[in-house]
Amino acid sequence: MQHPQTKADYEPPQGKLKIYSTLVRWPVLSDLLLIIIWMLLWKISSLMEYAPHASIWFPPAGLTFSAILLLGLRAIPPIACCCMAATFWENIDYGTQLPLHQLLETGALFALAHISAYATGACLLKLLISRRDDHQLPSLLLAFTIIGPLSALLASYFTQTALVISGVIADSAAGHQLWLPLWVGDLLGILVLTPLLIGLLRRIYPRYGVWVSELGLRQVAGSGWEFLLKLATAAVLMVSVMSLTASLQMKELAFAIFFLCIPQMWIVYTETPLRSGISIALMSFFTAVLVKYLALGEDALIFQFSISVLAASTYFGLLIPVLASSNSRLREMTRKDSLTNAYSRQHFFQQAEQEILRARYYRQPISVIVFDIDSFKQINDRFGHTIGDLALISLANLVNTQLRQADMLGRFGGDEFMLLLPGSDQTDATATAERLRQALPQMCIAGISRPITGSFGVTEITPTDTISSAFEKADALLLEAKRRGRNLVLSSFVETSVN
Repeated sequence: MQHPQTKADYEPPQGKLKIYSTLVRWPVLSDLLLIIIWMLLWKISSLMEYAPHASIWFPPAGLTFSAILLLGLRAIPPIACCCMAATFWENIDYGTQLPLHQLLETGALFALAHISAYATGACLLKLLISRRDDHQLPSLLLAFTIIGPLSALLASYFTQTALVISGVIADSAAGHQLWLPLWVGDLLGILVLTPLLIGLLRRIYPRYGVWVSELGLRQVAGSGWEFLLKLATAAVLMVSVMSLTASLQMKELAFAIFFLCIPQMWIVYTETPLRSGISIALMSFFTAVLVKYLALGEDALIFQFSISVLAASTYFGLLIPVLASSNSRLREMTRKDSLTNAYSRQHFFQQAEQEILRARYYRQPISVIVFDIDSFKQINDRFGHTIGDLALISLANLVNTQLRQADMLGRFGGDEFMLLLPGSDQTDATATAERLRQALPQMCIAGISRPITGSFGVTEITPTDTISSAFEKADALLLEAKRRGRNLVLSSFVETSVN
């Protein structure tokens, strides 16, 4: 279920081209890197066990989920190898000295339980991604925060069953109570690390994950020192809460860890999504370290759930700047014409009404000009619409260089434009239109072999006019200029042209 990709979709920066080319040419190196990272994360999690086979967090779950989500079936062989290797490594750490056949059976069952659970969730999430729409990011984050924990729950149940069946846990009753600590550890690994690990895997597998760049998670990075200050604030709060909980032996104090939401939301709303992901990953890691080395195992679930809530809050918090950015772009689209960057008709009329009221209050003149390119349809038919669009852009740029700061340029539609000139009476507005008419043939537009000319209708807005009635007057003058032969400025009392 991969989307069509082109070379441009995964082209790396020039400075990293050699590394990326090597990974593309020798995919076995990418798989080897995946195995090394998985095993490294597994070893970190094994150092943070607070109960047999149960870690405070389990980062390999996040890597497995990310790899299958990004790579599909290709991720399964290296992860299966990791599951087998982890089984043998754990046998050494625990000193259980299981026979080879039992180790192989346990490793195979663990691989089956681990991979099948996360493959189910990843494939479901990938199916939702493939049906993306204009609201992809909110729906994707919601789906991830539901599917991720359910996948972890399925993995914990399958894993405990595998441990009981293989005989690693002799007491089946105790084994069947293992699902909760297994689930919470896996849950943390998925919620906290999946976004960062997807970013890492995209660099290891440059051909995959084009859809990630289409999510719209873009913000401008702030000062690095400010980011470190925010991280330090969160770290001080975390260490204080957990140290007091350990020293005073007050279980209730552990719930103060939820106040970490304050500095984390500070980071989410003021930093890039990458930095938000880094902060939640660091908080999760050091929380796990402190639980282990402050002997807070009895309160482990409190701290684990606090990080899970913090991670979910982070993802939904990311929607605020993203949606704000989207709303800003939508507002800009309603204000500005996307081709020429002139004001849209609706926004032009709204602003013009305000300017007319201001001009009447201060008893100042105000005029409107309506103009277009002569024989624009012939330009499109002869030279093509791309050249026609270039002519419109060049015209808008030229007009903007001739305007005062208070003047407004709007595009009515097609090749027809509007100018509002506060402080200009009929004579001044006619002179402005004539200056523009004379400047048009001087434009150099690639692909057009003949000069561009334009026709103009000019009217001063009277005390009884609205912007709509003034526009109709100027538009009627423009049509009359067309009938009189084009390349003409026409107002109620003066006309100029080139013979």
